[in-house]
Amino acid sequence: MKKALIAGLAAAVLAGCQSQQPVDEEPVVINPTAQKAVYSGMLPCADCSGIRTTLTLYRDQFDAPTRFQLREEYLQGSKVGLTAVERGDWALENRIHNDRQMDLYIINPETPDAKRQYLRDAVNAVEQLDQDGNIIESNLNYRLLSK
Repeated sequence: MKKALIAGLAAAVLAGCQSQQPVDEEPVVINPTAQKAVYSGMLPCADCSGIRTTLTLYRDQFDAPTRFQLREEYLQGSKVGLTAVERGDWALENRIHNDRQMDLYIINPETPDAKRQYLRDAVNAVEQLDQDGNIIESNLNYRLLSK
């Protein structure tokens, strides 16, 4: 009985001593049946060399959207000048584009100023949309590919 109590206390102490998760790492998914989709690529930047972007979308065991993580590394030449990590909720909507039904991923759907939209226009790619939800007409690349 004493051994079991001591072992339990030791486990609790060790669990309390674990360090906090660094800000720039992916959040730990507690639910082992949860799924995630990861999209990454280099997006254009007006005042830097490019933005290395990774969008991770988490779904629950019922395939419903749960959380997201958006990691953006602003490059100065070949070096990272600034890294921003954003986390929050995301939503899934359907959109008809070019007579095809496509998935629309909306991160921060409840916060208009922080809301971003991505159109899943291929099996392995999403395209970032402008603030109004329209495809960005540009020769620059706004696509993220699945990992």
